[in-house]
Amino acid sequence: MIIRTLATAVADTRIVSATIEWEDQPYPQQVLEFEVNDGEIIEARQFDEPCADAFLAACFPLAALHGESRVRIEENPCPMLVEGLRTAHAWWASWGGMPIRPPTIETPARGRRRSLTAPRRAVSCLSGGVDGLHTLMHNRRLYREGDPAYIREVLFIHGFDIGKRPRDPETERFRMALGRLKPVAAEAGVRLIPCRTNLRHLPSKPGFWANRHNGAALAAVGHSATLGPAYLFVGGTYHVANPVPVGSHPAVDGLFSSQRLTVIHDGSRFSRLEKVRDLASWPTALAALRVCPGNEGDQPNCGRCEKCLRTRLELLVAGVEETAAFGPSLTPIELWDEAVPQPIGDRAIRYEDLLPPLRARGLGALCQVLEKKIAAYRQQIGDGVRWSGI
Repeated sequence: MIIRTLATAVADTRIVSATIEWEDQPYPQQVLEFEVNDGEIIEARQFDEPCADAFLAACFPLAALHGESRVRIEENPCPMLVEGLRTAHAWWASWGGMPIRPPTIETPARGRRRSLTAPRRAVSCLSGGVDGLHTLMHNRRLYREGDPAYIREVLFIHGFDIGKRPRDPETERFRMALGRLKPVAAEAGVRLIPCRTNLRHLPSKPGFWANRHNGAALAAVGHSATLGPAYLFVGGTYHVANPVPVGSHPAVDGLFSSQRLTVIHDGSRFSRLEKVRDLASWPTALAALRVCPGNEGDQPNCGRCEKCLRTRLELLVAGVEETAAFGPSLTPIELWDEAVPQPIGDRAIRYEDLLPPLRARGLGALCQVLEKKIAAYRQQIGDGVRWSGI
């Protein structure tokens, strides 16, 4: 893979772009873009260095997946990121589903990098999901407004779950989702920055995004969207007691850091249910919750898919009987049989925390349904089956 013709354009928005050329695979050449709409007027030359880090973080996982022998980038990325990607690949290979040999990373002769003298600031990723909302909420408990790690900006990304398919940019859905996050941003006192990328339009494989790629992709957006020294907080997915090998992982996310941008996998000491219980005290966040992967209609959540059903039960256990985002929190058993007809993988372990409080509410029949899902997952793991990308 060759990453070439890196460029920056500044107008109403700021766009960094590069041409991605495959060498060992017959994939077409594509232009990869990261667009940031932060309302700031900044000279394009200030983006020269972050540009290389963004494209290398975004593309190295795909090059590894498809067996490219090398990744050659025409600008200078940070050597910390280069080494971090090599280590991240070692983690991926140990988990399975990836080629054992990583692509070599070829860069130009090292030039002189700018001195990092600006004050460090903090940003986070926010989509409306439980993890990102909890990261923002917990950040406000930990830090004072003058602290460098006090989150001041949140990135909402068009092209990850919304607009991931070239044939359907889902512009109106992105606009609606952005609007629902504005009250959250106003209450938390953060600047909401819309970002866009066509990264998911590059060749991939089923399951690769969630199981290996999305942590590096979040970091890539952070590299492109921030100027000067910064912390990028990424809301963790699983509790450290269940370190599921997925794309955003506490052992791997920090490896996508550079000397300028520090990536922090946040919140992995909390279970999903603990996060929902925390969020139950923030009505504005509950109203903005968006967890549904389906992107159907004009509602933030369908309420019937596995992720929606599970979140509804988590809200019920947290003492929230009904929300604007989902309606009633109690889920009929029939919906589970329809939405989850087969083992659903690692998400089943999150049902275990729900069983005792659901039984206490007299919902034993629903618990039996969930126990079958957990048992199927445990059998799958016992058989050594997780994600298999190659």
